[in-house]
Amino acid sequence: MSTAYELEADGLDDGALAAMLAGLEARRREALTTDDMAAFEELIADDIVHVHTTGIVHDKAQLLQHAGGFLQFIDIRRGPLKVRRIGPGAAIMTGEMTNIVRRRGHEERIEVGSFVTQVWVKRNGKWQIASFHAVRTSENAS
Repeated sequence: MSTAYELEADGLDDGALAAMLAGLEARRREALTTDDMAAFEELIADDIVHVHTTGIVHDKAQLLQHAGGFLQFIDIRRGPLKVRRIGPGAAIMTGEMTNIVRRRGHEERIEVGSFVTQVWVKRNGKWQIASFHAVRTSENAS
């Protein structure tokens, strides 16, 4: 069975590309909230640079350990997403995001609002996130 990130995107108009990448972003959120680290790993590039709202920077191995070992994602909500094609096999996605998480083994829920920039690249026929940078939004920046 072919998954969305394996679909050929060359020749897609901007609207179709945006819809496809929004679908992959929905899959990323689902993978994190269901603890499906294998699915999450497929959506992130081997050379990903992931910058958290705290300023901590993770590579792929560190991100997988953080997402699968330290945090439990309860919900991830996205506002409207803007997708801009920046070249063949490359696009930038921006938009607001709210994560509701808790540290594994703890009950306290933490809600963090942010604005996210994601760089999606197509390599070997698959679309993956090569860069993810989140900054806290002003209402929760204190």
